[in-house]
Amino acid sequence: MKSLLFIDAGIFIIAAVTAFLKRDPGFIIDIIGLTGLIFFVIAGVLSGSFASGDRVRANYEDEYEERKEKNRLSKNLFFVGLFNIAISVLTYEFTLQ
Repeated sequence: MKSLLFIDAGIFIIAAVTAFLKRDPGFIIDIIGLTGLIFFVIAGVLSGSFASGDRVRANYEDEYEERKEKNRLSKNLFFVGLFNIAISVLTYEFTLQ
């Protein structure tokens, strides 16, 4: 989880610097929101949310450790994506209104 937060902080810093250089505060909202959506999609793919029930049952026979690792990573990616969406909404509220 810590490494994901460091990656997320790096993305946030790059987005903030780019928005400052472009003199466009809306750009940071776009970048942070887009990365949040990307993290949501990756979390959904890893958790099997976009697969049908038959495929999930067939893939459930994977090794226990692999499934446990996928679920842990999926949960962490979901929370990082949720954090990004929250930051994007707060940035929108404080800068554009």
